[in-house]
Amino acid sequence: RAQKNCQSSNENCNMQIGKPSGDLISNPNLAPLVDIALVLVIIFMVTAPLLDVPSNIEVDLPKAATIEAKSQDNITLTLSPTGQAAINQNELPVARLGPALKEMVGRHPDRLVVIRADKQVTHKQILDLLGLAKKSGAKRIAIATVQRR
Repeated sequence: RAQKNCQSSNENCNMQIGKPSGDLISNPNLAPLVDIALVLVIIFMVTAPLLDVPSNIEVDLPKAATIEAKSQDNITLTLSPTGQAAINQNELPVARLGPALKEMVGRHPDRLVVIRADKQVTHKQILDLLGLAKKSGAKRIAIATVQRR
């Protein structure tokens, strides 16, 4: 590269011709980038709860509670994977569960009907027992599970 001749005292004699006017910026200012990132985070925090609603239909969901029920006060429907059924301690054929449950719920309408079914029992069989308990007039129905430890 050629060097300029120093003609006046104001010019720098060491300046090279063709050198780019600006040097590389070795430490960029990150403050605007951080500001934009924080604004985006705030926008997402404000809009995220609005996206949580699955539909426009308002539904008042019921509260769930897990309790240990007193077994002597319950009416217990039991169903095994082989199809054996019982009300409390009395084994009955599945066809006789409806009339027997209706008679027992008629005598004790305020008692909790607990459905105990083996985990191998199908969902359809559980739904059939739930429908049977509902048709017999039971107002309180629960499904027995094993507590996690």
